[in-house]
Amino acid sequence: MSTTRRTRVRGTGFRKMGKFRPVLRYRAKKFIKAMPIPEKIKPESIIELSEGVTITVDNKAFTLAKGEVKLSREFPAAMLMISQEGNKLKLTGKSHNAKNRAIVGTFKAHITNMLNGLEQPFSYKLRITSVHFPMTAAINNNIFELKNFVGGKKIRKAVIPSDVEIKMDGAEIELSSRNIESAGMTANRLEQLTRITRRDRRVFQDGIFIVEKPRGKLE
Repeated sequence: MSTTRRTRVRGTGFRKMGKFRPVLRYRAKKFIKAMPIPEKIKPESIIELSEGVTITVDNKAFTLAKGEVKLSREFPAAMLMISQEGNKLKLTGKSHNAKNRAIVGTFKAHITNMLNGLEQPFSYKLRITSVHFPMTAAINNNIFELKNFVGGKKIRKAVIPSDVEIKMDGAEIELSSRNIESAGMTANRLEQLTRITRRDRRVFQDGIFIVEKPRGKLE
């Protein structure tokens, strides 16, 4: 028999106490007492800033800068507070629920990536593989163009963001940016240009593939 049904049969005032209250009860000696509610603590996290890094918080956005390099990002001001205490950055959630805890952890990871980007750009390496038909790749005004993919006449294009630097050396492509999200999204965009459906990938191995990611720099 369920807890709710037992409570209802024993006549402990189930209707007056509320639907879920009988579940939060425990027996101590001969008396039934309400289970103590744990203290509700707001989530917080502290990040140490390296020397020379400054932060500016403006409304719903914050900017990290070191020398001439600046990285900006928006954050949900209704759920998160960002403050600086000396050389430490403090992230505090405005509530104790699970969503605020997740927001604090997510932005801690974002800020860590931004601090790594201030020190050194993130780099992705890709490779153009031609098995059946030779492909031609070129860059024109920040637009990556790929011709003759699997013998097709369509020119496949992808826009390269202004904060991403691209270098080509034959079949090798290197993307670098201070913003890891811009570099990662651009690398994925180039890889998706040569996405093949309804063909056996073991036979049709033509395409652009990511061969190296900046895994070692992430913390």
